[in-house]
Amino acid sequence: MSDRIRVVASDFDGTILKDGAQEVDGVYFPLIRALKERGISFIAASGRQYGNLRRLLGPVADEISYICENGALIAQGSRIIYQNEIERELVLALIRDMEKVREARALISCADTSCVDGADPSFAEYLRHTVKNTVTVFDSLHQVSEPVIKLALYWPEGIPEERERQFREKYGDRLSVVDGGGGWLDFTNRGVDKGSALRYLAEKQGFGLDEVLCFGDSGNDVGMLRAAGISYAMNTAKAEVKACADRQCGMVSDVLRQLLEGHLTK
Repeated sequence: MSDRIRVVASDFDGTILKDGAQEVDGVYFPLIRALKERGISFIAASGRQYGNLRRLLGPVADEISYICENGALIAQGSRIIYQNEIERELVLALIRDMEKVREARALISCADTSCVDGADPSFAEYLRHTVKNTVTVFDSLHQVSEPVIKLALYWPEGIPEERERQFREKYGDRLSVVDGGGGWLDFTNRGVDKGSALRYLAEKQGFGLDEVLCFGDSGNDVGMLRAAGISYAMNTAKAEVKACADRQCGMVSDVLRQLLEGHLTK
């Protein structure tokens, strides 16, 4: 089993980053380097922005690949190799509807910054100082002129089911609408997700999807869990996410050690 794995792809929030953590446990850096020594590459697969992931993975930042913004941006080391932009009129229509959701906070992702409006300064501060994103504040999100690759709504107490249903019904034929975990409802172009990004990297880097071991915990991981040869959902994942995975685990690091020791069984 261990001999057939050439790539490890992992989500971060709720998967490697447990219980709201905003820093990667130091045990992962030697594990990623040990994988590399065995000829196994590592892909950071997250809804987070590229710069944020590079900061999180500082010691190995140039040695890995990145699936960012739920697959809307892909990078190899320090080089962005792909980004998928949402059509401007669709962005503006979604912004108008997002602004009607008074109990949530809206965010627009461009390649190098998270864009928010100035209505709630504490939200921008949370993104800057807790999540540690690069953030640009506008008077109105309609002023964002850079290409948009993802939009999101954030509810600190979790996504209300009725709100998620409303956005899926209105935009599901044009956009991928997924639960990003932690109260985030994410929007990318339809067909763009971590699974599509994994397939892109497989073609670019010459590995087979059956040679991928992956980990995830939320709705935005489902495409990747389904695409990979071996997939693990975290024990804390929702039932519908677990149903898309081959196995379950409590800690990614434990499975990586099993892989390195040759103890990962069928």
